[in-house]
Amino acid sequence: DVAALAGAGTLADVAVRGEPSAVLVALDAATGAPGWKLAIDATAWSLITALAATPDGGVLAAGSFTGTLRVADQIVSSGGRSDGFIARITPTGGVAWLRRVGGPGADAIQGVAMAAGAKGDERIAIAGTFAAGADLLGQPLAASEDRAPTADGFVAELDGHGARRWVQTFGGPQDEAVAGVAIDARGRFVVAATVRETVHVAGVDLVAQGPSDGLVAWFGPGGSAATATLVGGADFDGLRAIVAAGDHVVVAGFFSGALPLGARSLTAAGGDDAFLAELAPAPDGATAVVTGALAISGPGREEVTTLTALPGGLAAGIGHTAQLQIAGAPALAAPADPMAGNAVILRAVPLAP
Repeated sequence: DVAALAGAGTLADVAVRGEPSAVLVALDAATGAPGWKLAIDATAWSLITALAATPDGGVLAAGSFTGTLRVADQIVSSGGRSDGFIARITPTGGVAWLRRVGGPGADAIQGVAMAAGAKGDERIAIAGTFAAGADLLGQPLAASEDRAPTADGFVAELDGHGARRWVQTFGGPQDEAVAGVAIDARGRFVVAATVRETVHVAGVDLVAQGPSDGLVAWFGPGGSAATATLVGGADFDGLRAIVAAGDHVVVAGFFSGALPLGARSLTAAGGDDAFLAELAPAPDGATAVVTGALAISGPGREEVTTLTALPGGLAAGIGHTAQLQIAGAPALAAPADPMAGNAVILRAVPLAP
């Protein structure tokens, strides 16, 4: 197991540059005792936003930075306000390779996933945001508007050695925010994001129903656009995380007011409520269907902060500021200090239709 820490000065007894900067710490699976430690720091700042295990017992670490980023003996420099990075770390804490994506604007990697394959045929998915003028390993990223300062989204496939296989972009006139990426059992890359107004993806223009909606988009072999759908209602809605569940995906998001999800509708009990939804492409391949949903609600604010797949189900980390109600389970008490909030770990089996 590997944990990512963020801070300044000294983290886990490792001195770092920048504020904040990051350190990876290997933890013994049985005892939690720390093993190797690795600084991922920059002259200005660096953040790790996504981790994914590799088949050999190592880890992929991705995020963003400004200045010059150093990971052991490998170094890259940002081309503008911020760039994204991904590094492959060996089981002993060494650095197999380090790659950057960026340009003159603000760019970042917010999601990473990996699918095992034959040696030399591993598949790595990365997803993030970029501004006009950015590139990924020499491939220019096509922005929705060349002169606009807004953020578009991208998804790309790398091989196990960090070489680019393909990249696709999506976006519109407003900023997009990428929540993560997953690889389903059929090998499709699935991106979760929050979008506003109109977004061009999978060859079509999708129009948000409210100020923002969640976006789930599937990409097939070679980056071919397949299915894209919006998740949202008339209020401010979006997505926070995504994991694969066989040939389906489960997304975590937030919503206000009413949220239509397939044949059912969720109603927020307070301000921003949270939800989990299971989706899959419909048999026609051009649309998507919601196959299950779970409401996470209360009179305060609820937010799913982490989401991970487990054998037979999934686990979600939830923060809340008042009484918490999860589907039909008994309500959990409000935190003693609403400003600090409480954290809950939810283990869920496949979601109810």
